[in-house]
Amino acid sequence: MKNTLYFLQTIFLIAVISFTSQAHEQTATATYVGNEGVMISNGSSKIIFDPFFHNNYNTYQLVPEEIRNAIFNNKAPYDNIDAIFISHAHGDHFAADDMLKYLKANPQSKLVAPNQAVKRLAALENSASVMKQVTSIDLSFGDQPTTITIDDLLIEAVRIPHAGWPGRADISNLVFRVTLNDSVTIMHMGDADPNDTHFAPYKKHWQKTVTNTAFPPYWFFNSSDGPLILAERINAEESIGIHVPVKVPTTLKMTEEQYFSKPGEQKTITHKHK
Repeated sequence: MKNTLYFLQTIFLIAVISFTSQAHEQTATATYVGNEGVMISNGSSKIIFDPFFHNNYNTYQLVPEEIRNAIFNNKAPYDNIDAIFISHAHGDHFAADDMLKYLKANPQSKLVAPNQAVKRLAALENSASVMKQVTSIDLSFGDQPTTITIDDLLIEAVRIPHAGWPGRADISNLVFRVTLNDSVTIMHMGDADPNDTHFAPYKKHWQKTVTNTAFPPYWFFNSSDGPLILAERINAEESIGIHVPVKVPTTLKMTEEQYFSKPGEQKTITHKHK
């Protein structure tokens, strides 16, 4: 009888520990849509990065028409998007005409973008009606990070030079760190240049918040400073490469790092309540 009672108490204790662990550990989902387009779903919040563009420069992955149509028509799993983020205003990341079309059809969605992209949107005919949905971020090189909140989203942005620095110093490339529902935190790095001299000045910014998953352009995995930036500088638990060419480079495969290359592909982001 005592042995039976001891056995039942042990089973109960294991169940309580398991339940407690699950209660404090949840999962979010990252869905790849093309090039640097990534959607993050976490509970009632859903955001997407760089989903609308027309140019793949005969190298990168366009968003398939099936996924584009689902986004524009607010169909699952691409429905009820709370906010769209644009890293920078290049043709393989941003299309103002598509952005206008989407915002008009989805007045519940917000846009957060560098001022360079917002100016292109504002220049389009009949764009005035959507500007109330838009948050423009105007950061100069060397400025301190900026922080805004939209509903359940804590949004931090810092301007990190575009790859090829200093040749593209005029491009406002934003690295976004977004916390959804005060739980999962992700980082989208746009086309950031993988040189630690750009990241080191923002040491306090990176260290104040743990990023559960970062989405760097794939060239960070192969550059001299990139692995250090991802492993130590930006305070990220894991990284998933994006901006991967349709023909995946052998050098990327050899790194054995995680990356997105197939639209519709999903990965789970595990996070704990803070």
